Amino acid sequence: MKQHEGVGVNTLNRPEVLNAVSMNLFQELDEAVQEMEADSQVKAVIFTGGGRGERAFSAGADIKEMARLAENPDFASPDPRESRTHYAWRVAVCTKPTVGAINGLAYGGGAILDSALDLRVGCERTSFRFLAVSYG
Repeated sequence: MKQHEGVGVNTLNRPEVLNAVSMNLFQELDEAVQEMEADSQVKAVIFTGGGRGERAFSAGADIKEMARLAENPDFASPDPRESRTHYAWRVAVCTKPTVGAINGLAYGGGAILDSALDLRVGCERTSFRFLAVSYG
């Protein structure tokens, strides 16, 4: 998280994978939201995609990481209270205004994150897709 003149900025910065959100990035974003919520200097929070925003705000969860973790016999599922769903809820109930600078595709978990924000601003490259809708 960066802060500039009372505005907290969270940048999803994994452009090589269309800003797919890994478990580590979910945790970092969750911690940043909690920090901004507690910081009286932060008056609003912006979420945007990194990598100059040419292609994606976020392609959602990092599916390749999820597959690798599922194949690992030592992997224990995360505590449901700290899941991605819980993180989206924390964003949705943030007492400070949340704004999405949606600079490209927002698919799957990226679209879910967007739906938790108070305001979304897009551009000519912006598109949304809730992938789970197609399979039930």
